Amino acid sequence: MTVSLEETFVSAPVTRWFADLLITDRPTVGGKCAGLGELVHAGVEVPDGFAVTVSAFETFRAVDGLGDKLTALVLGAEPGSVSSLARAQDEATTLVRRTAMPAAMAAEIRAGYHELCARFGVEDLPVAVRSSAVAEDGDAASFAGQQETFLWVVGADSVLEHVKECWASLYTPQAIAYRTSLPEDQASEALRISVAVQAMVDAEVAGVAFTVSPRTGDRSVVAINASWGLGHAVVSGEVTPDEFWVSKVGLEVTRTTVAHKAHRCVPDPSGRGTTTEDVPVDRRDVPCLDDASVLQLAEMAIRVERHYGCPQDIEWAMTHVDGEPRFVLLQSRPETTWKQRQAEARAMTPQAGYLSLIHAAAKRHGGR
Repeated sequence: MTVSLEETFVSAPVTRWFADLLITDRPTVGGKCAGLGELVHAGVEVPDGFAVTVSAFETFRAVDGLGDKLTALVLGAEPGSVSSLARAQDEATTLVRRTAMPAAMAAEIRAGYHELCARFGVEDLPVAVRSSAVAEDGDAASFAGQQETFLWVVGADSVLEHVKECWASLYTPQAIAYRTSLPEDQASEALRISVAVQAMVDAEVAGVAFTVSPRTGDRSVVAINASWGLGHAVVSGEVTPDEFWVSKVGLEVTRTTVAHKAHRCVPDPSGRGTTTEDVPVDRRDVPCLDDASVLQLAEMAIRVERHYGCPQDIEWAMTHVDGEPRFVLLQSRPETTWKQRQAEARAMTPQAGYLSLIHAAAKRHGGR
């Protein structure tokens, strides 16, 4: 009996809400989505949202033999040739964009977006559309940050478009080159991708936190990077953030370094996407978090570390509700940076210091 594509689709879930996920769901929703679900179950505040599952992408790849066409492009690319990899990316991206989603799949993703809008009482809720690869956000960091994230996406049509853009980001030159260096089974695993559709946080301050020193592996400290605006500018290394060190023993701030913060990433005035703007002069050289907020965030990070039982690398955002700071976590993954940075740290000049190390660590979040 022949099974149609639509029948195949119906048999596998397309969307799953974060609240229904645990870290053990990584094979079906990727590391990022599974981690967000785990945080929800740990009682940590996470912006609401849902995963577009790995099986949805696998079904999409079956449309008109798309998967075979993409595989042929990858196998035909020369890993050492920039022009060949770029050509493969262009052709793969065009194929993904031109291939129509199965109607039932598109309808379920639309329904998920409209339900998310209803939960917030907003007709067209701005969301982040974030790649969540199965091979990402585990104990190894080599795969992290290779796929795309899109911020301030508005409207169901745009959500569908950006889900496909996340899928297409599996075919960037660096992603293709990376997979060609892997054994066949690992390369196949690296193609398994989910997508998170998550309510945006209009952050006043955002950044990253490490529950271990990324320089020495000292587990008695929490290291926090923070800057004005959305966290994209921090995790991509576009700004030099403020730096706060907290001792877990007695929970006290032991060191603060205030950076000159001339720019910040904010929602675009059009209501879609983001833009970079100048920070008001009177805020450029003042700490973007006070000590009470730093300790509140550190305590939250320590709670997540205890839940997982290992040091964590956390993305966070802060808004104000009724005049009080409110922190939400956007992601948490096992911290692996400090081990990889040990060799670099030995080669660094003394002048580089902590900021350079944490800044380098933050770059690993690029594309989240």
